[in-house]
Amino acid sequence: MDAGTGFTAQVYEISQHFLHKEWILEQWERNYYITALAGANSGSSLVIMSRGTTYAQQSYKVSDAFPFKWINKKWKEGFYVTSMATAGSRWAVVMSRNAGFSDQVVELDFLYPSEGIHQRWDNGYRITATAATLDQAAFILSIPRRKPNDETQETLRTSAFPSQHVKEKWSKNLYLASICYGRAAS
Repeated sequence: MDAGTGFTAQVYEISQHFLHKEWILEQWERNYYITALAGANSGSSLVIMSRGTTYAQQSYKVSDAFPFKWINKKWKEGFYVTSMATAGSRWAVVMSRNAGFSDQVVELDFLYPSEGIHQRWDNGYRITATAATLDQAAFILSIPRRKPNDETQETLRTSAFPSQHVKEKWSKNLYLASICYGRAAS
């Protein structure tokens, strides 16, 4: 929960479908935009839609493979990835216009693309979305239109939720911004 989002209203649906198209279309008609997603191995999903976003238009895709071609096409149309989730081996990617980014890239790897992420950080990119299947992890890195006051960002891979680590980082003004579940490195 966050009081600083600017959202003015919110609806959500837990569905047996990995993104319930009809419900999403109904909410778009009511000026709600997708602001968060989660999927389950069973194929069900949770979609959260909000009013008061900066978004001007949205599009989404559900596919059995990471939808690189579709993302590239949408980038050319002025959309940016704003949410991602997986359900089993399926991917859902949401892209929005007027998302507050000036550029965006994808780092996709079978484990964790450490080198690529660090190179992007050095060039002003920030991790803005994450998702993983058991086979792949995807990181969306974006350049925000407004430069943040503090550019500190870090990642952590663990086999159990790092409660103590998170609490220690809070004292240094670092807060959880994105989390996803994937395969543990062996």
